[in-house]
Amino acid sequence: MKDKTDKIELLLPLKAEYVSLARLTASGVANRVGFDIETIEDIKVAISEVCSKLVSVGSNSAENYSIKFIIQGINLRIEFNCEDQSLGCIFKEDEEGLGVSIINALMDDVEFCSSGSYLFSMSIALKGDN
Repeated sequence: MKDKTDKIELLLPLKAEYVSLARLTASGVANRVGFDIETIEDIKVAISEVCSKLVSVGSNSAENYSIKFIIQGINLRIEFNCEDQSLGCIFKEDEEGLGVSIINALMDDVEFCSSGSYLFSMSIALKGDN
């Protein structure tokens, strides 16, 4: 039997005051997958880095961005998107920055510059000791 895929999508205004809502949602989703408290905190930090970057970059034409949490078995994939596709690679000017280093250290797989249907994605899998 194939693992069922669950998707949760959150639409947030491009405003800093809503980053905490993204963190709270990430916490609930990660808990549902079965991640331990330490890993959940790591996921929340990575979420904060991406959300803060999206808010700081901003958009001239879009007011919102979306975060899609995709659960498949023990894997959690998180995709960020915005209707303003001109945003492109949001971390392009910050390739050696602290935010990039933090995200790379906390997540298993990171796609900083997507050519797909999203701007940015990251994923993490449940380890055997969780």
